[in-house]
Amino acid sequence: MLVLKLVLLLGVVLLVVAIGLRARLEQPLLLLRRPALALRALVAMYLFLPALVLALVWMLPLQAGVGAVLLGLAVSPVLPPWARKGAALGARSDYVIGLQVLSSAVALLVIPVMLWIVEALFGVQVSLRPLAVEQVLLVTVALPLAVGMVLARLTPAAAPRLASRAERWGGVLLLLGLAVLLPLQLPAILGVLGQGTLALILAVVALGLLIGHLLGGPEPAQRAVLASAVVHRHPAVALLLAMGSGTAADASVTGTAADASVTGTVLLYMLVALLLPIPYERWRRRLVGAA
Repeated sequence: MLVLKLVLLLGVVLLVVAIGLRARLEQPLLLLRRPALALRALVAMYLFLPALVLALVWMLPLQAGVGAVLLGLAVSPVLPPWARKGAALGARSDYVIGLQVLSSAVALLVIPVMLWIVEALFGVQVSLRPLAVEQVLLVTVALPLAVGMVLARLTPAAAPRLASRAERWGGVLLLLGLAVLLPLQLPAILGVLGQGTLALILAVVALGLLIGHLLGGPEPAQRAVLASAVVHRHPAVALLLAMGSGTAADASVTGTAADASVTGTVLLYMLVALLLPIPYERWRRRLVGAA
């Protein structure tokens, strides 16, 4: 299992390095220069979606682990390899990279607030190492992005070729890792399907797409990119948060059963977030292409 985790991590790192190789130093600053766009993104990702998920977790009787995972995903940053999808939706690369960097930075501020709310509302003590989330974001987002950008400045002529290779090998490793991981974790995924979990995740992803679309701004490509970013969240951060906290119903479940429930919910969410937006993304790409 350790080898599988390393393969998945290496795939993610290579994809983010490829993004850095294609990025310019000023690109992550776009959303700071255009505060209206930044505010729309922050409201969609870190206000409306967490509020929606918090309300659903509060009202619905969920399986152990499901509520904690959904709350963790709602405040996690954008999934690192998502930038490739964002670029495919037609938005400018500085908007895509700026959204990636902004979401990672803001998540560090929002996550403690969500943990405090969960502790206050559900009476669950949180046992999460203070630097755990920062370490995940450093390894999977900040460091590989910085490495790619430094390499691009040092070897500008070779940067496109290096980016293509990193992207190709990162994609291969990620697909191979997922091809092995999903069958291994199939019992965990099937174990969380009951009690309306699948319907709830479908609703969260669909409403997340709607929130991002409505708040994405006047440009069609930015609408599509923000909608996609709202639902494609970092699974490793969500796993950390879910393992360190939970709802009151989750508190009675510990050990292997709790781990399987959390892992199954994260993977089920990732599958839904991958498949459900496909019709929307195709529609938006057609509109951007026509424009």
